[in-house]
Amino acid sequence: MSEIYVTLTGNVTDDPKQFTFGDGSRATSMRVAVDRRILDRQTQTWRDGETTFYTVRSYRGLADHVAQSVRRGHPVVVVGKLRVKQFEREGEQRFWVEVEATSVGHDLKWGISSFERPARGASRGAMTDDDLRAMEDDTRDWELNTPGLRVLEGGAGQDDPAETEEAESWPDEVVPAAA
Repeated sequence: MSEIYVTLTGNVTDDPKQFTFGDGSRATSMRVAVDRRILDRQTQTWRDGETTFYTVRSYRGLADHVAQSVRRGHPVVVVGKLRVKQFEREGEQRFWVEVEATSVGHDLKWGISSFERPARGASRGAMTDDDLRAMEDDTRDWELNTPGLRVLEGGAGQDDPAETEEAESWPDEVVPAAA
């Protein structure tokens, strides 16, 4: 199966959570709210569309850098592999979208940042399937408690792209809370 790479720009909804596993490997999870601007073709005006929430996971060195650099409310740009996860709750199939980050940075369109190269450390081993499952279980509350979250059939998107166009939008001062 081919990998699907995506780029997200949005706001971090809560401070990132870092996990350390039995083998010493690390992962960091954060929630990113992506707001859409939609062109109303009849009135030729832009309006706010739905907010989509993504869980973003990073591993190894990137996980450490995200945990040290990113905080709630920061505008970020994330590049990574799209993952659609499926689980069953109360007899109902549910889906959520996750991005395995390959790169994360502050969105400099909205402010300034500085760069610092960290000291090199020893590399760690790979985490086990049980470790990954425990991390997913620990952060699943984001998916289940997000206001307005809809169960997606087959992991499909929420809006018809033929009827909408996206535009730049200013990040809100108050970031939607993940409850």
